[in-house]
Amino acid sequence: MADETMKDIGELQRLARLAERPQVKKLLETEVQRLLATVPATVTNGNGSNDGAATQSSAAATATAATTATKTRDAKVFAAPIKTYGWDQTSSAVKIYVTLEGVGTIPQEQVQVKFSEGSFSLLVENLNGKNHTLSVTLGDKISTEKSSFKIRKNNVQLSLHKSSPGNWSHLTAKEKKEDDKKKDKYSEKPAAAAAAAPEDPQAGIMNLLKKMYDDGDDDMKRNLSKAWVESQDKQARGDFGAP
Repeated sequence: MADETMKDIGELQRLARLAERPQVKKLLETEVQRLLATVPATVTNGNGSNDGAATQSSAAATATAATTATKTRDAKVFAAPIKTYGWDQTSSAVKIYVTLEGVGTIPQEQVQVKFSEGSFSLLVENLNGKNHTLSVTLGDKISTEKSSFKIRKNNVQLSLHKSSPGNWSHLTAKEKKEDDKKKDKYSEKPAAAAAAAPEDPQAGIMNLLKKMYDDGDDDMKRNLSKAWVESQDKQARGDFGAP
């Protein structure tokens, strides 16, 4: 009976290690503690050795360690968005440098990086009581298969492999969009200035004369034609003074 109980304890401990939900993990650990209380202090095998007691002691130690780990994981952790980072590039890749004091001392599974074709995200869990996060939408495309990251003592380095070789004008889509807006604004200024400029006075007079000619009677048209011919003759002679 005791052997079966110890097997149950072992199975429950295995399930507790696999459980991700805090409440489920606590329930399993509580059941482990309850079963341990029912096992005699000494459980012997067929040879009279004290293997049962050793197993019970080991199981209790494992259960205690699991409980401690759960409490540590469940401790209140604050979100801390990463606001500053460095970057540079080559023709084939973009390098991202994120400084986080002591990041190399925590378990590697607490550092998670995800790459997509047009973005990347970084999550560093429970570093100095904070979950550090960084999410960036890129201004160009990358290869998720060839991109990678490295964890150093005090920083995380990401290597974003470009889908197409070349120089990126901007790292983020936001920066690229803002710059495009500025360029569009500047390109519109000359056109707007031309539209706002006053019309040529000479062109205005010609338009008025044309309208008078179109709307006038035969006498008006003859007089306007005569005045136009005389004006052209004076301009040809360079005579702009009084007659």
